[in-house]
Amino acid sequence: MRRAIKAATKAEQAYQDAARALGCVICRWRHAAGLQRGIGCGPTRIHHRNTGDLHGQKQIGQHAVVAIGDWHHQGIPLPGRTGRQMYAIYGPSFQEQAREFRTWTQEVLPGMGRGTEAWQAYQDQLLQQTAPKDEAA
Repeated sequence: MRRAIKAATKAEQAYQDAARALGCVICRWRHAAGLQRGIGCGPTRIHHRNTGDLHGQKQIGQHAVVAIGDWHHQGIPLPGRTGRQMYAIYGPSFQEQAREFRTWTQEVLPGMGRGTEAWQAYQDQLLQQTAPKDEAA
């Protein structure tokens, strides 16, 4: 089977693993903003960003990724919850409410890019904050 993009390098895989360890970055932002209680709208997946931030377009590469939970990524509700309940608790899904998701993202992360580009920029800020400090500095 042919891959859409090349396999991740060791550095790209390390970046993806660190991002995944954060959990869903959208849930993290919503939690920090007081919009939801906890972090976790389902298992955390690595979303590969694509051209124009549109589903079905060419993926940019292994370096252009965002860690997103199942609800925010693909609109998959948690067991025992409906899509409506998930929306009320976790906000819009990138897959199910794409236009609303992009508009909301632009409002809450102004100047950081469009859609998943903005969430990757926010993710990178979180990764910088959690990175071990160089003791030689």
